[in-house]
Amino acid sequence: MKKYSHILVLILTLNTLLLAQSDLTYSLDSVVVTASRIPISYSKIGRSINVISQREIQALPVTNIQDLLEYNSGLDIKQRGPEGVQADVSIRGGSFEQTLILIDGIKLSDPQTGHHNMNLPISFSQVERIEILKGQGSRIYGANAFGGVINIIPKRNLENNLHINLSGGENSYYDLGITGSINLGNSSHNFSYNRTKSDGYRLNTGFENYNVSLINSFNLRSAILKTIFGYTNKDFGANSFYTTRFPNQAEKTKTFLAGLSADLRISDFNLSPKIYWRKNEDEFVLRKQDPSFYKNNHETNVYGGELQASTNILGGSTTFGLEYIQDQIVSNNLGEHKRETKGFFIEQNINITDKLNFNAGGFAYYYSQINWNFWPGFDIAYYPINQLKIFANYGRAFRIPTYTELYYSDPVTEGNAKLEPEESNNYEVGLNYKYGILNFNTSYFRKEGTNLIDYVLDINDDLWKAKNFTEINTDGIELGLHFNLNKATNNILHGVSIDYTYLNSDKAELDLNSRYVLQHLKHDLTFKIFHILPFGINQSWALNYEDRLTLDDQLTIDTKLAKSFANFNIFIKVSNLLNKSYEEIPGVPLPGRWIIGGVSFSVL
Repeated sequence: MKKYSHILVLILTLNTLLLAQSDLTYSLDSVVVTASRIPISYSKIGRSINVISQREIQALPVTNIQDLLEYNSGLDIKQRGPEGVQADVSIRGGSFEQTLILIDGIKLSDPQTGHHNMNLPISFSQVERIEILKGQGSRIYGANAFGGVINIIPKRNLENNLHINLSGGENSYYDLGITGSINLGNSSHNFSYNRTKSDGYRLNTGFENYNVSLINSFNLRSAILKTIFGYTNKDFGANSFYTTRFPNQAEKTKTFLAGLSADLRISDFNLSPKIYWRKNEDEFVLRKQDPSFYKNNHETNVYGGELQASTNILGGSTTFGLEYIQDQIVSNNLGEHKRETKGFFIEQNINITDKLNFNAGGFAYYYSQINWNFWPGFDIAYYPINQLKIFANYGRAFRIPTYTELYYSDPVTEGNAKLEPEESNNYEVGLNYKYGILNFNTSYFRKEGTNLIDYVLDINDDLWKAKNFTEINTDGIELGLHFNLNKATNNILHGVSIDYTYLNSDKAELDLNSRYVLQHLKHDLTFKIFHILPFGINQSWALNYEDRLTLDDQLTIDTKLAKSFANFNIFIKVSNLLNKSYEEIPGVPLPGRWIIGGVSFSVL
């Protein structure tokens, strides 16, 4: 830790003299769609929410969504493989099953296992921005928005264009991407194809991934109609992904998504209907060279529909609606199962004064093991002065077990069909302050969880068995410090941001050998820098320090150099610049230094 501190101090000292913050993050007047059932300006949100803007996506040393999320403090991205092969995403010390992933508001939670939640049927080049809601979201989204929500907003209504991206690098890596947009009358269409391949950075870590997606918008006379179709195919070596006893594992996944949504106005009501279908196929073998030894084939289908209505007739903004979801699985291991969930939601937003905003609501939800239950919450935001926002919120949250947790069985793991849903009470207070060059935010939060699910090692038979914990409480503090010094540096310097999260949980004191829940981050520090070198070369730095409860602390540094010309861009990205050996999941070492370079150019 001491040597890492010296490196951090050196880099901070050198770069603070050269760098400053631009509009790489959202402004206080920006509108977000994830923290409420209706779009709301940031100034009225009584929640902790981060927005990763398009400029930051382009500037950071990343080529996939998983790595992009790594640079957000409070998010724990535990990757088993690089370049989006597989990652478990958790927020504020939760498990990877407790984070709800959305694409344009469409739920992507996989009923088989949260390991597939990041099988994203959208190309990285099609991402406009990402909104991250930290803390419970069940009063807004119902089941599985337990620890937070990540909403990936795709690009729409673009100018006519055709872009080609080519990149390659060490470990026989290459990436080919083609993205195009066309406007036809009152409609806009965005297509993307992407293929990524590598021989791997160690034995049995090679991969080949495909992504194809089509995003459409139709601006009709009285409505806006939006569709999304996406498909992703991943084939990868899974060296020790789920157990070190059988390191030569392999896996193939195929994910398809189709969604249709609309925004229309009828009389005093804004209506937002939505339907979607998500299909995921998973083929897993415990011994790659001997598939017959142990092989799993799973197929899940999720069919969902939602109708939301908003009006102002009751004072403030009133939103209400209903949701219906059916999911099913066909599996040689888990069997054949089907279940239905349904619910009703309501939300009321009131501007009590020009400086005080109140938002409250809840989700009445039905699931076979909990029958009908109501999950309420509220948040309040207060502006004593224009530069300062003080906020507080409370909410209950829940998550239903996955089919894997209920029914899975292999030589080292055993499910539990009697699992109960997870529940929690969540509290948070915080503030945001912006004045001149300074943008500061902080919050304190507490999560009181009951019946939390994890796999616990039973020493009597050497099996990991799924079970409910009785009670686990987590306290945390988040700090963010950003500077805006453009005017002082003649626009040569672009950005500096420092974000830190501290977690303290009584689950660390439990005398249990847990697979997932007891492996949260205690300290999480993220430091990002953006600046311009001579000849108009843009450079970004991303430093991430993590002190995990069960692993050695680690510091990784990534950087990217990019240059833009009239019709094309070139870049060089270096991951793990210090060539450190590290793990985010025990027994699964991640790559050392990895250099990738590429070019993108416009054909139209």
